[in-house]
Amino acid sequence: MFWRLLATVYLLLSCVSVASAQVPAVGTKISSTVTLGSRTIPLPEGSWTVVSNGSSQSTKQNGLVVVYLAQLEGGKLARWISLRTNTDYNNGGWKRNKEICDRQNAHFGYSDSAHNPNDAECWIVNHWGQTLGGKPAQASVDFYRWSDTLGRPNTSVGLAYFFAKRGDYLSVQYQFNPVLAGFADTPSAEWRGNPWHVDVASKDPRKLAYLRGLKVAGEKYFEQLKTVLR
Repeated sequence: MFWRLLATVYLLLSCVSVASAQVPAVGTKISSTVTLGSRTIPLPEGSWTVVSNGSSQSTKQNGLVVVYLAQLEGGKLARWISLRTNTDYNNGGWKRNKEICDRQNAHFGYSDSAHNPNDAECWIVNHWGQTLGGKPAQASVDFYRWSDTLGRPNTSVGLAYFFAKRGDYLSVQYQFNPVLAGFADTPSAEWRGNPWHVDVASKDPRKLAYLRGLKVAGEKYFEQLKTVLR
Protein backbone atom coordinates (compact mmCIF):
# COMPACT_ATOMS: atom_id res chain seq x y z
CA MET A 1 0.00 0.00 0.00
CA PHE A 2 2.82 2.39 0.92
CA TRP A 3 4.67 1.85 -2.36
CA ARG A 4 1.48 2.22 -4.39
CA LEU A 5 0.77 5.51 -2.62
CA LEU A 6 4.35 6.66 -3.20
CA ALA A 7 4.11 5.81 -6.89
CA THR A 8 0.85 7.76 -7.17
CA VAL A 9 2.37 10.83 -5.51
CA TYR A 10 5.41 10.65 -7.82
CA LEU A 11 3.14 10.42 -10.87
CA LEU A 12 1.13 13.43 -9.75
CA LEU A 13 4.25 15.49 -9.11
CA SER A 14 5.66 14.51 -12.50
CA CYS A 15 2.46 15.61 -14.19
CA VAL A 16 2.56 18.96 -12.40
CA SER A 17 6.19 19.44 -13.47
CA VAL A 18 5.42 18.65 -17.10
CA ALA A 19 2.33 20.87 -17.08
CA SER A 20 4.25 23.79 -15.62
CA ALA A 21 6.82 23.55 -18.41
CA GLN A 22 4.27 23.35 -21.23
CA VAL A 23 5.04 25.34 -24.35
CA PRO A 24 2.94 25.70 -27.51
CA ALA A 25 3.45 22.96 -30.08
CA VAL A 26 5.30 23.52 -33.35
CA GLY A 27 2.82 24.69 -35.98
CA THR A 28 0.55 26.48 -33.49
CA LYS A 29 -0.60 29.91 -34.70
CA ILE A 30 -0.70 32.55 -31.97
CA SER A 31 -1.54 36.24 -31.69
CA SER A 32 -1.45 38.85 -28.92
CA THR A 33 0.18 36.70 -26.22
CA VAL A 34 2.00 33.39 -25.80
CA THR A 35 2.04 31.32 -22.61
CA LEU A 36 5.22 29.60 -21.42
CA GLY A 37 4.56 27.66 -18.25
CA SER A 38 2.99 30.12 -15.82
CA ARG A 39 4.13 33.17 -17.80
CA THR A 40 2.07 35.13 -20.33
CA ILE A 41 4.26 37.10 -22.74
CA PRO A 42 2.87 39.82 -25.03
CA LEU A 43 3.60 39.54 -28.76
CA PRO A 44 3.91 42.22 -31.44
CA GLU A 45 0.93 42.60 -33.73
CA GLY A 46 -0.04 39.94 -36.25
CA SER A 47 -0.30 36.17 -36.34
CA TRP A 48 2.79 34.20 -35.31
CA THR A 49 3.61 30.55 -35.95
CA VAL A 50 5.60 28.44 -33.51
CA VAL A 51 8.45 26.97 -35.57
CA SER A 52 10.61 25.35 -32.87
CA ASN A 53 10.67 24.79 -29.13
CA GLY A 54 12.64 22.96 -26.51
CA SER A 55 13.54 22.54 -22.88
CA SER A 56 16.79 22.11 -21.00
CA GLN A 57 18.37 22.66 -17.61
CA SER A 58 20.67 25.36 -16.27
CA THR A 59 24.01 24.53 -14.68
CA LYS A 60 22.12 24.46 -11.37
CA GLN A 61 19.53 22.05 -12.80
CA ASN A 62 16.77 24.64 -13.08
CA GLY A 63 14.26 23.94 -15.84
CA LEU A 64 14.44 26.22 -18.91
CA VAL A 65 12.25 26.55 -22.01
CA VAL A 66 12.79 28.21 -25.38
CA VAL A 67 10.33 28.96 -28.19
CA TYR A 68 10.83 30.42 -31.67
CA LEU A 69 7.94 32.10 -33.48
CA ALA A 70 8.00 33.54 -36.99
CA GLN A 71 6.10 35.51 -39.61
CA LEU A 72 6.52 35.11 -43.38
CA GLU A 73 5.90 37.61 -46.16
CA GLY A 74 5.60 36.27 -49.68
CA GLY A 75 7.11 32.98 -48.56
CA LYS A 76 10.15 34.71 -47.05
CA LEU A 77 11.18 34.96 -43.42
CA ALA A 78 10.20 38.48 -42.36
CA ARG A 79 10.23 38.57 -38.55
CA TRP A 80 11.00 36.08 -35.81
CA ILE A 81 11.03 35.96 -32.03
CA SER A 82 13.00 33.83 -29.60
CA LEU A 83 11.74 33.56 -26.03
CA ARG A 84 13.67 32.01 -23.15
CA THR A 85 12.59 31.69 -19.54
CA ASN A 86 12.90 29.47 -16.50
CA THR A 87 10.31 27.02 -15.24
CA ASP A 88 12.03 26.40 -11.88
CA TYR A 89 12.61 29.18 -9.39
CA ASN A 90 16.32 29.84 -8.77
CA ASN A 91 17.02 31.09 -5.25
CA GLY A 92 20.48 32.23 -6.30
CA GLY A 93 19.21 34.53 -9.05
CA TRP A 94 20.38 34.60 -12.67
CA LYS A 95 23.65 35.80 -14.14
CA ARG A 96 23.32 39.19 -15.77
CA ASN A 97 23.28 38.89 -19.58
CA LYS A 98 26.23 41.04 -20.64
CA GLU A 99 25.39 40.58 -24.33
CA ILE A 100 22.38 42.79 -23.63
CA CYS A 101 23.01 44.57 -20.34
CA ASP A 102 25.77 47.21 -20.26
CA ARG A 103 26.75 46.64 -23.91
CA GLN A 104 28.57 49.60 -25.41
CA ASN A 105 28.61 48.85 -29.17
CA ALA A 106 24.85 48.53 -29.83
CA HIS A 107 22.81 51.03 -31.84
CA PHE A 108 20.92 51.84 -28.66
CA GLY A 109 21.03 50.43 -25.19
CA TYR A 110 19.23 50.80 -21.90
CA SER A 111 20.33 49.12 -18.70
CA ASP A 112 19.26 49.54 -15.12
CA SER A 113 21.97 50.92 -12.85
CA ALA A 114 21.54 48.48 -9.96
CA HIS A 115 23.68 45.63 -11.38
CA ASN A 116 21.64 43.29 -9.22
CA PRO A 117 21.25 39.69 -10.53
CA ASN A 118 17.90 39.52 -8.72
CA ASP A 119 16.47 42.64 -10.37
CA ALA A 120 17.56 43.48 -13.94
CA GLU A 121 15.91 45.33 -16.84
CA CYS A 122 17.94 45.80 -20.03
CA TRP A 123 17.35 46.13 -23.76
CA ILE A 124 19.19 47.04 -26.95
CA VAL A 125 18.74 47.76 -30.63
CA ASN A 126 21.39 45.80 -32.50
CA HIS A 127 22.23 43.57 -35.47
CA TRP A 128 23.18 39.89 -35.48
CA GLY A 129 25.03 37.71 -37.94
CA GLN A 130 22.82 34.70 -38.56
CA THR A 131 25.09 31.88 -37.47
CA LEU A 132 24.42 29.19 -34.90
CA GLY A 133 27.63 29.76 -32.96
CA GLY A 134 29.05 27.28 -30.49
CA LYS A 135 26.87 24.77 -28.59
CA PRO A 136 23.48 26.00 -29.83
CA ALA A 137 20.27 24.81 -28.20
CA GLN A 138 18.36 22.23 -30.22
CA ALA A 139 15.49 24.70 -30.67
CA SER A 140 17.95 27.12 -32.32
CA VAL A 141 19.23 24.38 -34.64
CA ASP A 142 15.64 23.49 -35.54
CA PHE A 143 14.83 27.13 -36.30
CA TYR A 144 17.87 27.51 -38.55
CA ARG A 145 17.11 24.31 -40.46
CA TRP A 146 13.47 25.38 -40.84
CA SER A 147 14.45 28.82 -42.19
CA ASP A 148 17.34 27.70 -44.43
CA THR A 149 15.19 27.89 -47.56
CA LEU A 150 13.04 30.84 -46.51
CA GLY A 151 15.36 33.73 -47.31
CA ARG A 152 16.86 34.15 -43.85
CA PRO A 153 19.27 37.10 -44.18
CA ASN A 154 22.96 36.92 -43.37
CA THR A 155 22.39 39.76 -40.90
CA SER A 156 19.23 40.54 -38.97
CA VAL A 157 18.41 43.77 -37.17
CA GLY A 158 16.25 43.96 -34.10
CA LEU A 159 15.66 44.19 -30.38
CA ALA A 160 16.91 42.12 -27.44
CA TYR A 161 15.64 42.21 -23.86
CA PHE A 162 16.74 40.68 -20.57
CA PHE A 163 14.75 40.77 -17.34
CA ALA A 164 15.48 39.13 -13.98
CA LYS A 165 13.35 39.43 -10.87
CA ARG A 166 14.32 37.47 -7.79
CA GLY A 167 14.49 33.82 -8.93
CA ASP A 168 13.01 34.25 -12.43
CA TYR A 169 14.32 35.53 -15.75
CA LEU A 170 13.03 36.30 -19.24
CA SER A 171 15.06 36.82 -22.42
CA VAL A 172 13.37 38.00 -25.62
CA GLN A 173 14.73 38.76 -29.09
CA TYR A 174 12.70 40.32 -31.90
CA GLN A 175 14.58 40.01 -35.18
CA PHE A 176 13.70 41.55 -38.54
CA ASN A 177 14.81 40.82 -42.08
CA PRO A 178 16.20 44.11 -43.43
CA VAL A 179 16.24 42.73 -46.98
CA LEU A 180 12.43 42.85 -47.03
CA ALA A 181 12.68 46.49 -45.96
CA GLY A 182 14.67 47.27 -49.12
CA PHE A 183 18.25 46.92 -47.84
CA ALA A 184 20.88 44.78 -49.55
CA ASP A 185 21.85 41.68 -47.61
CA THR A 186 25.33 41.66 -46.12
CA PRO A 187 27.92 39.57 -48.01
CA SER A 188 28.24 37.20 -45.05
CA ALA A 189 27.14 36.72 -41.46
CA GLU A 190 30.55 37.78 -40.14
CA TRP A 191 30.58 40.34 -37.33
CA ARG A 192 33.89 41.88 -38.36
CA GLY A 193 33.33 44.56 -41.02
CA ASN A 194 29.54 44.17 -40.99
CA PRO A 195 27.86 47.08 -42.86
CA TRP A 196 25.32 47.35 -40.02
CA HIS A 197 27.97 48.29 -37.44
CA VAL A 198 27.12 51.47 -35.55
CA ASP A 199 29.91 53.56 -37.05
CA VAL A 200 28.87 52.59 -40.59
CA ALA A 201 25.08 52.47 -40.35
CA SER A 202 24.93 55.85 -38.60
CA LYS A 203 26.25 57.46 -41.79
CA ASP A 204 23.49 56.00 -43.95
CA PRO A 205 20.27 58.09 -43.65
CA ARG A 206 18.00 55.18 -44.64
CA LYS A 207 19.55 52.77 -42.16
CA LEU A 208 19.51 55.42 -39.46
CA ALA A 209 15.79 56.07 -40.01
CA TYR A 210 15.10 52.32 -39.93
CA LEU A 211 17.00 51.88 -36.68
CA ARG A 212 15.23 54.84 -35.11
CA GLY A 213 11.90 53.27 -36.03
CA LEU A 214 12.97 50.05 -34.30
CA LYS A 215 13.94 52.03 -31.21
CA VAL A 216 10.47 53.59 -31.02
CA ALA A 217 8.87 50.16 -31.32
CA GLY A 218 11.36 48.78 -28.82
CA GLU A 219 10.36 51.31 -26.18
CA LYS A 220 6.74 50.19 -26.47
CA TYR A 221 7.66 46.50 -26.21
CA PHE A 222 9.89 47.21 -23.21
CA GLU A 223 6.99 48.69 -21.29
CA GLN A 224 4.91 45.60 -22.08
CA LEU A 225 7.60 43.01 -21.32
CA LYS A 226 8.79 44.41 -18.03
CA THR A 227 5.44 43.51 -16.44
CA VAL A 228 5.78 39.76 -17.23
CA LEU A 229 7.86 38.82 -14.19
CA ARG A 230 6.00 39.50 -10.97
